[in-house]
Amino acid sequence: MAHIVTGGADLKYDSLAVVPLGGQSEHGQVLWALIYAGEILLIDAGAAYPTSDLPGVDLLLPNTNFLEANQDRILALVLTNAHEEHCGAVSYLLHHLMIPRIMGPRFVAAFLAQCAIGGQPDKGFACPTVDTIELRQTYKIGPFDVEWIQMNDAIADACALRIGTPEGTIVYTSSFKFDQTPVDGRLADICRLAQTGDSGVQLLISDSSGAEVPGYTPSERAVEEGLYRSIRRAIGRVIVVLPGTNTHRLQIIFDIAKKTGRKVVVIGETLIRTTLSAAITGNLIYDRAIEASVETLPTLHASEVLVVATGLEGDPMDVLGELAYGRNKDMQVIAGDTVVYSAEIYPGRLRLMAMILDQFLSLRVRTIYGPRANVHVSKHASREELKLMLSIINPRLFIPSLGEGRHIMHHAQLAGEWGMPPDTVFPLKNGEILQIDNGIGAVIGSIEASAVLFNRDQGERVTTFSVNERRNLSTEGIVSIGLVVDSAGKLISGPVIEVGASGFLLSSEWQDCRPALHKAIVDAVERVCPGGDSEGGGYDFAALRAAVREISIKTLRSKLQAKPTVQVIIDELVTTPLQ
Repeated sequence: MAHIVTGGADLKYDSLAVVPLGGQSEHGQVLWALIYAGEILLIDAGAAYPTSDLPGVDLLLPNTNFLEANQDRILALVLTNAHEEHCGAVSYLLHHLMIPRIMGPRFVAAFLAQCAIGGQPDKGFACPTVDTIELRQTYKIGPFDVEWIQMNDAIADACALRIGTPEGTIVYTSSFKFDQTPVDGRLADICRLAQTGDSGVQLLISDSSGAEVPGYTPSERAVEEGLYRSIRRAIGRVIVVLPGTNTHRLQIIFDIAKKTGRKVVVIGETLIRTTLSAAITGNLIYDRAIEASVETLPTLHASEVLVVATGLEGDPMDVLGELAYGRNKDMQVIAGDTVVYSAEIYPGRLRLMAMILDQFLSLRVRTIYGPRANVHVSKHASREELKLMLSIINPRLFIPSLGEGRHIMHHAQLAGEWGMPPDTVFPLKNGEILQIDNGIGAVIGSIEASAVLFNRDQGERVTTFSVNERRNLSTEGIVSIGLVVDSAGKLISGPVIEVGASGFLLSSEWQDCRPALHKAIVDAVERVCPGGDSEGGGYDFAALRAAVREISIKTLRSKLQAKPTVQVIIDELVTTPLQ
């Protein structure tokens, strides 16, 4: 398949290739590519929230290098739900790729009709047009037959996919759980899943995020009592912080507002889009008399206020930190408020959560959060539901997906315990290519799939180098070195050494190191520009700056055991002879 650029792997023309370009060993950033006969079908296009060790990064987005190299082969992008981790990168993909067709359920179409990444359409991120699909109807897309199947999740119109290929049927569950009492009354279409399983399934790609959780995931209705109790007992204002695309919980909160006589104020771009989309599509039904706005907040009595908030791109932890430290532009928390955190606390953010809770305590703001308070349940299937999905589909091959590394490996282990042979289970990493040829699966290579680091102010590709430099700046500080040289590289003035670092600025070791650093820089200039004392000798500017930076780093490390960022500024003084 010479026209498919993989960077080394040799794909057979009449075989099926399955490639995750995101979403493996991470929460979010889901993107899959199915390749057959030189044609590519994309599944989902999600974003992910960065961890605390990525300063200056607002979002993680899928790598598009492989797709850009083969974009004339892309048939369509099919979407399963409107969660950020499944469709948060659609506009980003459209900025880089020509995608002929985007298809998804009704709520996805309504939600994306309002979206532009970061809310900045003036920067070129288009609001996509999505073809609305009908459930249980098969759509022919090149060599693929795609059908959407109703599933349960925390969002309206969540679906799984049945994809017919010449190599057999694929079932892609997306994120799911089996909710027996869904808020919207729409049960998962287990009948259609069972029919698909009975017809024979070559490959199952299934949600792994709940693989460590025993039993069954509670229904979304399980939070109704805990939220009602927390809101009813609150004396002052109530702020409920939740994921920005949880339509079912929005319905519960709006119902509680009606019962408790409170007005609802929605804060956060993603949450506003979710609310509007849900209302338009009939997935949020409420009395408009309970609506209020940020502008009317000062006119309402504290006991009448129920704020529902989320952060940029729907990140609940983002807005929680803003409220705690007074950085939210829409409102400020005050003593007597109650904050209900109705969302997941991921392990990498436990320390951040503790600091935020301490801050709320100092402000005399009551906080309610966690499983004991019964104000949040997962949207992902637990172990018994994952076994049930395996039993219903009964696949020949299996890919655990949509989770961190430990979730995927535990799901792979669970599939083995359920009865699948080890050589039929593929816990893929991002970029790995699973080729299915005559019913036999094998990993044949990989393509580039490292995440794109996105900054709202700077634009998209924040480099790994700049992230590492920001880390160093936050822990080690910066040393700036200024030099003035003539056109031959002769040192005229300097070096001037300025330090921006609290660790060694006034230390005795630094006072001893400074003369040694000064001499090392002077020696480096003379070494790089040995002819600097002769007129018109010339010199290599880049080599001079690199040499000064290198010797400065070595000196600082040897004398101080410090690794500050070193910035070298060289000014060239050019003299023009009088005519």
